[in-house]
Amino acid sequence: MNPCVSALVRPVLRPTLLAAASSFLALAASSQPPPLRIMPLGDSITYGASVAGGYRLPLYTALTNLGYNVDFVGSAYDNAAAGLGAEIHHEGHSGWRISNPGSSNGIYEYLPGWLPTYADPDVILVHIGTNDTNDPNFQNATNELDTLVAYLAAQRPFAHIVVTTLLKRGSTDADSKNVLIDTQFNPYVQGLVQAHALAGRRVHFLDMHAFVDRYPGGGLSSDQLHPDAQGYAQMAAAWLPVITNTVTPYGDL
Repeated sequence: MNPCVSALVRPVLRPTLLAAASSFLALAASSQPPPLRIMPLGDSITYGASVAGGYRLPLYTALTNLGYNVDFVGSAYDNAAAGLGAEIHHEGHSGWRISNPGSSNGIYEYLPGWLPTYADPDVILVHIGTNDTNDPNFQNATNELDTLVAYLAAQRPFAHIVVTTLLKRGSTDADSKNVLIDTQFNPYVQGLVQAHALAGRRVHFLDMHAFVDRYPGGGLSSDQLHPDAQGYAQMAAAWLPVITNTVTPYGDL
């Protein structure tokens, strides 16, 4: 080929492309990816009743094994597990409800005070509403969840918010509070999430109800309310693909 022609057809890398390529290679070659900040948000199931660390420990282990640099964030730091190391923070509050104006156990009412106290989360894991079945006005719980999600999306618009259905409650499906979950809450969560997603918010649905059950080895503990160690491992396994299908160790897909 004529050298002059060869020079004309040889591709040219512009300085901006070279800089971008260099930055990507430097990032990929770094020994530690940037922190993926995860905020576990909920009640005693998030806290980890009867199991230190709850689902946070198996989720941390699974994500770390996949190359993520996990940084759990939240105002609470109790009920940690040894394997979590320094990642002890969360927003799991035993006995709390989605919203409870005038009381001291409403997640929604406390979020304005919590959120400014730690780095903005990249992912928010929301499992809340089980304690609301104790309220005679439980039919309002999904409206309260909708308000909670809208607030989170407005205050932390770059966070991916994963919202789940509730686990079973009671010794049988016929238990009155389990019936409430099955008829007045869980059927509406996916539609609620889809409405937020259609509005352009980073909200994702997870049917956590499908992952933990009562039968031996199903994951629900003897109190018929909280998961056992196996159940928390199953919860972590449910959270995992929602996170990894949305966020890489180096940022959004």
